[in-house]
Amino acid sequence: MKKLMLAAVGLTGILASCGSYGSAPDGSGNARVVGVSTEYTLQGSSPAQYVGCDAVTNATDPNRATSTQVVVTFAAAGSISSVDVSLKGTTDSAYDETQTFRVSELGKDSSGNYQAIFDFKSASGDFLPASIIVNPTPPAIRAPRPVTATAAVGSFYADLRVNTTTGSSFTITSANLGSGTGKINVYRSCTLSGTAQPLNR
Repeated sequence: MKKLMLAAVGLTGILASCGSYGSAPDGSGNARVVGVSTEYTLQGSSPAQYVGCDAVTNATDPNRATSTQVVVTFAAAGSISSVDVSLKGTTDSAYDETQTFRVSELGKDSSGNYQAIFDFKSASGDFLPASIIVNPTPPAIRAPRPVTATAAVGSFYADLRVNTTTGSSFTITSANLGSGTGKINVYRSCTLSGTAQPLNR
């Protein structure tokens, strides 16, 4: 795995969000979850509430009718080699998924935080997350678009296992960051606001 020494980031004062911060037992790294976001937000929510959609009824790209891009953002310092991202249902583990990202497969935001960027893909009859699809090169983050949503089916959060180049590891979670930032509600059906139904769908 590719070694990368990460620049130190200020992590003081964040222990109040219990579980969102962690450090390696041997002192080789530490990290905290910043938040979880998606490409969809609930129309009219303020602040914006990110949501996952099992199906988008009027997707402008038919290939994305059953996909939701998810971004898990975390700050890290030390010698980090990879991170195992697990998306877990708040009340149901039937569709829990885990995927490993090497440091080279992570994106970065303007603040220098790391971002695991991937698609949830829901198969016919399945709920998100039915699968996590990872690209070897971090894809562009899709600008969030408002949706109206029906049939709430649950919510998910992110658990991260951070692995260091010394072989040490530790876990952090988004579960305690609250709804819309740490826990994402999932809906069976979403409709893009202000977008006409394509003729071919």
